[in-house]
Amino acid sequence: MRFKEWSTINIKRYFIEKKVILMMGEYDQYGKPCSRIMAGKTTFLVDKTPLHLLDDTLQYIGFDLRGAIIGAKSVLNKTMKCPIKVNPYQGICLFPSKSPNKIDCIWFNPEHIINTKATGTKTEVELSNGHFIIVDTKLAPFNEKLQKAKHLKRLAIERGTHPSPIHYYLEPPKRHQLLKEKSGKYNFGVLEEEKNNKDNWLFDNFLSKEEHPVGLSLEH
Repeated sequence: MRFKEWSTINIKRYFIEKKVILMMGEYDQYGKPCSRIMAGKTTFLVDKTPLHLLDDTLQYIGFDLRGAIIGAKSVLNKTMKCPIKVNPYQGICLFPSKSPNKIDCIWFNPEHIINTKATGTKTEVELSNGHFIIVDTKLAPFNEKLQKAKHLKRLAIERGTHPSPIHYYLEPPKRHQLLKEKSGKYNFGVLEEEKNNKDNWLFDNFLSKEEHPVGLSLEH
C-alpha cells in the first residue's frame, strides 16, 4: 500500500469525519500507540488509539463507545466485532477487520470501499481514493463484515426516521370527515378530542413504564 502523502505529524485532537476512509493502530517514533488516519489521499497520525478516537468522537456529540457497541449488538443480533455508528448525524459507520483490541486492526468506512477481491487467503480492498490495501482476512468473512456495516447504517436511518410500528398496532391512524354543523362551523372539535385521547393514552403508558422499568444488562 503506497500513499502520495505519508505524514508523520502527530495530531493531538481529532474527530472522525465523513472523508475518513480507514484508520488503524500504529506506534509512533517513541513507541506510543496512536491512530493512522487515511482521509482522501492524505494520511496522518493522531495521538490516540483507534478505540479512544472512536470514544472521543462519540462523546463529542453526546454518546459514548460502550453505548454504540451495545446498540449495534442489539440492532444486528451480533456479539463479535460489530460495526459502530460513529456519527449518526453524518451517517458515519466504521467496521473492524479483526478484533479491535489488536494494534493491527483496520477500521474501514464502508462508503469508501469500491470493490473487494480475493488474493489467495487475503482480501484486496479497492478504496475511493484510488489506492488498494491487502487485508489478512479471507474474502467471504471480510465481505460479511462490510455488509453488516451497511445493514447497520440502513437500519439506523430507517428506525430513526420512521415511527415505531407498535404505535400503529395499538392505535391505527384514524380518518375523519369534517362536516359543517348547523352553526355554520366545521366540526374541528373531533380532531381536538382525538388528540386529547391520544395524549392521555401516551401519559398512562409512560407511567406504566416508570412503575416497571426494564433493566439493562451489560453482560455479553
